[in-house]
Amino acid sequence: MLPMRKHQVSITWLTKYFRDHYESHPLTEESPEDEKERYARVYLIGMIGGFFFSKKSSNLLSCGWLRIIFGSWEEMGEYSWASACLAMIYHNLYNASLKAVREVGSAMFIVEFWAWENMPWIAPVQRPDMDWPSIIP
Repeated sequence: MLPMRKHQVSITWLTKYFRDHYESHPLTEESPEDEKERYARVYLIGMIGGFFFSKKSSNLLSCGWLRIIFGSWEEMGEYSWASACLAMIYHNLYNASLKAVREVGSAMFIVEFWAWENMPWIAPVQRPDMDWPSIIP
């Protein structure tokens, strides 16, 4: 039984289910193409649901994403993924600005990278004149 709540599926359950399956049936070069495709789609579920379009809990994925992920590869390539990710970031930043909200969801690392590049006064000072020790012997 697929654990769902309000048209959302648990990413933890999906990850455990497919991890158990692929540990007992590892993917090899000789694996059939449909098995490789299924593995790629499961990886996309993790990337989309747990990384780029995550909720604050980072554990629930909207079933609408499953329809897209399990659709055709050509149709999936026609979506504007960057725009969708940006819209999700804006939505979560708006929610975070509300008084009662204490957490921010979504891919905040993208905002951090943007701030690093566009607000140099918050980035650490780079000192090219210093001789940094090498961690590789």
